[in-house]
Amino acid sequence: MKKTLLVAITLLWGYNLLAQNSQCPLTVADIERAFGSGFQAEPASKFGEVTSCRFKTKDYTIQISIQPAYGMRIADYHRQMSPKTVTWKAIPNDPDGAMIEDRDPTKDDLASVPAVAYIRNDKYVRLQVLGNYYGEQKQMLTKREEMRTRLAKLKRVP
Repeated sequence: MKKTLLVAITLLWGYNLLAQNSQCPLTVADIERAFGSGFQAEPASKFGEVTSCRFKTKDYTIQISIQPAYGMRIADYHRQMSPKTVTWKAIPNDPDGAMIEDRDPTKDDLASVPAVAYIRNDKYVRLQVLGNYYGEQKQMLTKREEMRTRLAKLKRVP
């Protein structure tokens, strides 16, 4: 009986700790200000020191991933963590030094995934759009640029 109670208390404590530490710093209202209406929040998840949250609409998902930057500058972080086919372009005059992920569609299957990243308060924040936000393939480059601009305008966290 004592062992069962101890296991139950430990599980509840762990679940409560996970729930407290897995809250998304953005809300549906924040997402809808930049992307329009129709989004629903999924529960945030935490894996080690990485927190991830998603906001879904009918056609695509906005994903926010936050993890420690370990004192690195964003250019150094990208140099160490990105595949060689990925380049990052600085957003001019961005207060957080945000950068846009740039992938060549002729060399990379993930070229259609718009992503913006920055470091704030020693946290690496990656914002990306997943799914078919562009309709026809010939619209992808134009729509990708539009989504990058919207991602860059989201409220900055943490």
